[in-house]
Amino acid sequence: MAPWPKDGVRSGGVLLRTWRPEDVDSRLVLDSDPEVFRWSPVARVPDLAFVAERTQRAVREAAAGTPSSFAVVDAADPTRLLGSVDWRNGYPTPPFSVIDVGYGVAAAARGRGVGSTALRLLTEWLLSPDGGDVHRVQLDHAVANVASCRTALRAGFEVEGRRPCYLPLRESPSAPVIRHMVCLHGRVRAGEGDAGEGDAEAGAQEG
Repeated sequence: MAPWPKDGVRSGGVLLRTWRPEDVDSRLVLDSDPEVFRWSPVARVPDLAFVAERTQRAVREAAAGTPSSFAVVDAADPTRLLGSVDWRNGYPTPPFSVIDVGYGVAAAARGRGVGSTALRLLTEWLLSPDGGDVHRVQLDHAVANVASCRTALRAGFEVEGRRPCYLPLRESPSAPVIRHMVCLHGRVRAGEGDAGEGDAEAGAQEG
C-alpha cells in the first residue's frame, strides 16, 4: 500500500484529508447527527471523550503513515467538515485483497453528491496499483437506508445481494438494538472479473 498523498485527494469542491486534532468539535456534531447515528453500528452514544479518542487515534495512524479514516472537507475551506469516510478492516489480509468502506455526510452537505464523491475518491485510490493496490472494495448498508444505496450506486458500486439479520442499529440513543437486513455492494479493479464464473456455470450445466 502506497503512502496516502500528503495533500489528500480531491474532486471539484470535495477534499479527503487526514484528521486533525482541531476537528474534534465538528466531528462530534457529525457523529451525533440523528441520521448518522441511526445508520451507524456504533458501540456507544457519541460524546466528546469518545469522539476525541477516535480522532486522536486517527491522527496517530496518519502520523505513522497508516491512515484508515479521513475527513471529507470543503476543498476551498479545509476546516469545514462535510463528512467522513474510512476503511474498516485495516490492511487486506493476503490473499483476499479486500477492503470494507463506510461513510457519513453532515446534514448541511446532503443532497449535493458529497458522499458519492468522497466514496469514489477513496475507492479509486484503494483500487489503484499506485495507491491502496487492493483488488476489491465493498460496503453494506441497511436496506431501509435508501439514500446510502443511491450514494453507493453513484460511486460505481454494484448491488451484489442481501444479508438478513446482519447490522445492529438503534434509531435513537434510547431505542432498542434491531438487527437489519443489509444490501451488499462491491467494486473491483478495472479489467478484472470473476475468473471462475464460466467454469462454475459449465459445472452447473454438467451437473
